[in-house]
Amino acid sequence: MKIDNDKLKKFLICEIRDILILVAINTSIVYLIAGNQIFSSFSGYSRSMFYGFILGFTIWKGNQFLGLILDKKFPWEKNPSTTFFYRISASIIFTAIDILIVNYLIYTFVYRLNIFDDLRRMFIYAVMTFGISMLITTIIYLKHFFTSWRESVLQKEKFKQDAISMQYETLKSYVNPHFLFNSLSVLSSLVEKDTAKSQEFIKQLSDIYRYVLEQKDKELVPLETELTFIVSYINLHRIRHGENLKVDLRVDNMSGYVIPLSLQILLENAFKHNIISEEEPLDVTVSREADYIVVQNKLQTRKTINENEGIGLETISKRYEFFTNRPLIINADNGFFTVKIPVLDLSVLDGYK
Repeated sequence: MKIDNDKLKKFLICEIRDILILVAINTSIVYLIAGNQIFSSFSGYSRSMFYGFILGFTIWKGNQFLGLILDKKFPWEKNPSTTFFYRISASIIFTAIDILIVNYLIYTFVYRLNIFDDLRRMFIYAVMTFGISMLITTIIYLKHFFTSWRESVLQKEKFKQDAISMQYETLKSYVNPHFLFNSLSVLSSLVEKDTAKSQEFIKQLSDIYRYVLEQKDKELVPLETELTFIVSYINLHRIRHGENLKVDLRVDNMSGYVIPLSLQILLENAFKHNIISEEEPLDVTVSREADYIVVQNKLQTRKTINENEGIGLETISKRYEFFTNRPLIINADNGFFTVKIPVLDLSVLDGYK
């Protein structure tokens, strides 16, 4: 209840502040137009203030409410230029309609005057009111525009840094001496025992390096492309671990886009942080649930904990934040570790260039 009271108190303070600002602005405008004459009679002053206050309040609060509605459809941080255009266009239409309606109602039902008897004068007042309102509104929207544009530039720069960080971590994992030593050891044993399998191993390894280099500058890749790549990645590890590694790939719907190398990082985490042995074979499942790709593995964690554990998931999550509000979902329960990453639809993706 205390939270509600605090919100109500804050709302009332803001409204009182807005009313005082509106009275000050209205008095200044009327004084500039009529000079000291506005103070010659209380009746004239009160009529002018009443008219200006009602007109200013409806324009101000109406545009404020309109902004709240447009925020849901055209948020400033996504595309400031588009948002500014729609905000100004909607404000022009609303302000013009509001001025016409308020003038007609006040002159007809409060002042008991026929607005059409002095249409020229009413038109001049309406144009002046419209001009002042749009000047103030434009200044406010320009402030929002430049603030949001700056934040958008910073966000894009941060995204690029996160993307570079993810590419670096991926490339580093493939030039890691431990990875290279294991790969060469496996290759060495295969060359002696099975020439065909050793050639397959070399092909899978080269496919992995080629894909990493091809995708390093891309922001998104088709899901089908990423899935084709992880088949090579899985085959490479299957050659090394044999029947001790079981990966069930069951994705029928290939539509949509994902962050490049995201599935590879999830699989790498599963292979690296879990025991894979004849006594404890590792089961991993890659599937699709609606607009998510799900990577799930049995939890059989190694005793040695890698100090970089979790960095890959954090980097993927940050990169997805640039494209969508849908979160990366991570669960570790019932003996399974599950990660769900969003599949993106470019046709409805806001802010993607």
